[in-house]
Formats: sequence, C-alpha cells, structure tokens
Amino acid sequence: MKHYFATILVVLTGAALLRAATAAAGEAAIADHLEDSIQAARETAGPECNLFPGWLIDLSAGYSMSRGNSDTQNLLARAAAMKKFADVWEFVGQGEYAWGKIKDRDTGEYDETADRGQLSVQGNLFLIEDGFLYGRSEISYDRIKELDRRLDSGAGAGYNLWRREISFAAVEAGATYIDSKYENARDDHGLYLRLAQNGAFRINERVTFLESIEYKPKFADFNEYLLTAEAALRVSLMEKVFFQLTVTNRYDNNAPDNVERNDLSMIGSLGISL
Repeated sequence: MKHYFATILVVLTGAALLRAATAAAGEAAIADHLEDSIQAARETAGPECNLFPGWLIDLSAGYSMSRGNSDTQNLLARAAAMKKFADVWEFVGQGEYAWGKIKDRDTGEYDETADRGQLSVQGNLFLIEDGFLYGRSEISYDRIKELDRRLDSGAGAGYNLWRREISFAAVEAGATYIDSKYENARDDHGLYLRLAQNGAFRINERVTFLESIEYKPKFADFNEYLLTAEAALRVSLMEKVFFQLTVTNRYDNNAPDNVERNDLSMIGSLGISL
C-alpha cells in the first residue's frame, strides 16, 4: 500500500511542477480557498493555463537527509483538490504519504521512523450561503503504530464562520464510524463524534497562516479518541509555487501499548497551486 501512496503523490507533484514552469501567464488572478489543513491562498490563472480546468489543486513534497553523526531520511508528499459544482455541491479530496528512517549506530541497521498514508474524500451540499451538510470517507494506515488499515466514514454539518478575501474560518460537527485493524490481530470499531475546525489567515501578500484541528471521541467511551492538530506557514515564492513549513501533532489514545500514542512532526515542503 505504501508504494501506491508514494508513487501517486510524487509523480503528480513532479508533473505539476514541470507543467507550471512552462505555462504562460493567465488572465487576472482570483482568490479562493481549499477546505482542510492544506487550505491556503492561491492565484488561479485562466483556463488555458490549468492542467485541470475548474479544479483547485495543491501538490507539495518535502525531503530531508542527514549524514555524519546521524544518518536519517524523511519524506512527506501531499495532494489536495477541490471543485465546486453550480455553487451548491463541493468536492474535496486529499492524500498524504509520510516515510522516514534512521540508522542505528551500534547495529548499522535502519529503523523506520514514519510509514503512513491517508486518502480521503468529502462532498458538501450547501443549503444556505455558508452552511452545508457533508459526507466523508477516509482510509489510512500507519506501520509505526502497527495500524494495518483504518476505515472512517461519516456525515454531519458545517458552517463558514467568516470569509474575507482569501482568509476564512470554518467548523464541522457530525458522527463517523471507524473500523481499525492492527497488526496483532486486534480490531477496534465503533461510532465516534467528530468535531473539526480549520482556517487560513493571510498575514501579508506573500505569507499565509494555516491551522486545523480534528477531535474524534468514541461515543461508548470518551477516553478513546483520536486528535489531530496542525499549524503551517505558507510563503509564496512565485505565481503558483510556494514553500510551506508544517507542524503536525497526532494522538491516538487507543494505540497498542508498545507504541507511542503521540506523534509530533515538523517538515518543510515545496509545492504548487493549480
């Protein structure tokens, strides 16, 4: 599964960067936003300059390596896409793949520090200007946490608290059914509450602050929960190319006893908005 996530995300990122480098300048740019933690300010050119007319797409990838006293490698690749249909329906899709390893100086063997992937889709139906109903589905895995796969499907309602130019803040609340399968043949499933918030705040013409948080406690026992929080600074380098520094904290209160429940990561990445 990890090769699938890595191949799709890295190839798409490379192709998009090449296409953007050769594209001509479009008509006057317009501001818009993309639902979720990767939402940000971007300028979209005319249809003749877009790989996928009518879509808003973000692709990014970051890689770090060290040699000497420490021997490490880390990779993070992300993709996000949004399309609105007739100002009523909205589609949002996202993908992420993270991988890392570090060399043990005593044994000379490499230990994995990250190996996880995630794909999600969400459909929004706007009943009023800023209020919507949503349905979403997500599949993920995390080898370090011994999670073979997690299926997460649910529905709820959301509201855009405020939106001004390319800055916004939104909230969502609903219920979701989560089915998790771990490597030790332990299964966990149940109905969870889902509370989420995300926003993008423009600091100046080149810098945007992004943030998101998602809290999912189990209805049967609120001591079992999943929590994901993220904050990022995105700096526009060129018309469509950006650099982003992202800090992410993931907490799984139901993880196996022999693994850490909390994961904190920070990585810089280069991306493109289409």
